[in-house]
Amino acid sequence: MEEKEFDLSQFLDYLKKNILVFILIILIVLTSGIIYSIYIKKPMYKSTTSIILATSTANDTVSQSDLSLSSSLVDAYTEIIQSKSVLGETINYLGLDMTYEDLLKEVSVNSESSTEILYITVKNEDAQTAKAIADEISTLFGEKVTEIYKLDNYSILDAATVAEKPYNVNMTKEVIIYIASGLLLALAYVFVVYYFDRNIKSIIDVENKTELPIMGSIRDCTKDIDKLGIGNNLLIKALPDSNFVEDIKTIRTNLSFSAINGRSKTILITSSMPGEGKSFVSSNLAASFAQNNKKVILVDCDLRKGVIHKRFHVDNMGLSNLIANNDIANINRYITPTEIHGLDVITRGVIPPNPSELLSSSIFKSIISALEEQYDYVILDGTPITNLPDSLIVSHLVDKTLIVASMGITPMDLLMNTVKSLKNVNAPIAGVIVNRLPIGKGGFYGSAYKYKYSYKYE
Repeated sequence: MEEKEFDLSQFLDYLKKNILVFILIILIVLTSGIIYSIYIKKPMYKSTTSIILATSTANDTVSQSDLSLSSSLVDAYTEIIQSKSVLGETINYLGLDMTYEDLLKEVSVNSESSTEILYITVKNEDAQTAKAIADEISTLFGEKVTEIYKLDNYSILDAATVAEKPYNVNMTKEVIIYIASGLLLALAYVFVVYYFDRNIKSIIDVENKTELPIMGSIRDCTKDIDKLGIGNNLLIKALPDSNFVEDIKTIRTNLSFSAINGRSKTILITSSMPGEGKSFVSSNLAASFAQNNKKVILVDCDLRKGVIHKRFHVDNMGLSNLIANNDIANINRYITPTEIHGLDVITRGVIPPNPSELLSSSIFKSIISALEEQYDYVILDGTPITNLPDSLIVSHLVDKTLIVASMGITPMDLLMNTVKSLKNVNAPIAGVIVNRLPIGKGGFYGSAYKYKYSYKYE
C-alpha cells in the first residue's frame, strides 16, 4: 500500500465533515462516565490518624538516641500495623464482615521522609467505619509496641475524623476527565478512519496523484435535489441559477478551450465505478452545450445499465437496436429529441447479451461517424471502467475522454487504476471532473484560484 502523507488541512476538512460522529463519541464517553460515577462507582471515604514516634522525658525533652531508635523502627512499626494480629483483632473487636486480606487492602501506612511520623489511612465505603477502624488500629498498635519493645515512644499527633464526602468522587473533575477522554478518543477514531480511508478528499490530491488536468468540479447538490424532489432530472433546467449550473458551465468552457489545440467534437464520459455521477454529469453537460446554441446528441453507451431514457423520460429503442439491426440508413428513427432545444439522445435500447461485441463492431464506428456529420458535439455516456471493457473500446473512437470521480466516494487507488487502464489503450484523456465537492469549497473557481488553474490545454 502506498504510504500516505498527512495533510493537516485535509484532515481538518475531514473532521468537519464527520463533526457529528466526533461530537457523538464525546457525548457517549461523557454520558457513560457520568452513569458510571453516579450509579456504578462506589463512593469511598478516607480517615487518617497520625502517630509521632518519640519519647518524652520528665523534663519534656527528647534524646537523640530516642529519635534514632524511633526512626530505625519505622519499618518495623509499619509491619506491626499491617500484621494479622493488629488487623485481625480490629476485625473481631468491631465485628467487621471482612477478611484480613480485605482489610489489608483498605489500610495504608506512610511516613514522612526524615521524620518519625506515621500516617495510618483507612478507606471504606462507610465514613464512620473508616474512622472506627483507624482509631482501633492506632490503639492496638500502641498496645503491641508496648508489649514487644517495652517502650512508650509514641503518641497520637492527629486523631482520625469522620470524612464528610467521598475522596474518590469529584464530579467536576471527573466530567472534565470524561470530556478530555472523549475528545482524545474521537480524535483518534477520526484520524484512524481518515488515514485508512482511500477515497479522494481534495481536488489537488486528484491532480497530483493522477497527473491529469482537473477540467472542473461540481458542488454537491444532493440537498437541493432532495428538497425540491426533482430526482435525477436535469438540474441545469430545474436549477438554472444554482452553483451547480455554474460548475457545469465552467466544465463546458474548459472543454471549449482545450479544443484550441485539437478536436473536442466527440467526448466520452466514464468513471471508475457505478454511483459516481457519470450519467448525471454527461446529461447536464450535454444540455449545457445545447443551451450554448450548439447541436448536441447524447448517446447512452452503457448497454448494460444505461439510464438516459429514464432521465429524459423517453422511449427506450436505442443504440443496441440500431447496431443489431444494422440500420444506419434509418438512424434518425433511433434519435429522440428532448425538451431542451438542440439536444437529442440515443438511448440504450434493449439489453443485449454481448454489449462489448456490439461496441467494438464496425457498425458502431459508422454510427459515430454519421453523428459527427450531423452534430456539433457527440457526447457518449459510457460504462464504468472497472471490470468492464466497454468504455476502453469506445475511447478509441472519441476525441476526448473525461473521467468522473466523486469526492468521498471514489477510492484513489481505483481512480489510479482507471487512469492506468485508459493510458494502456492510448485513450485521449482530457482530464478529471470531480463530483460532489462539499458545499463551501468554492467549486472549481475556489480551487482554481488556489491552485492557479492547474488544468492543461491539449
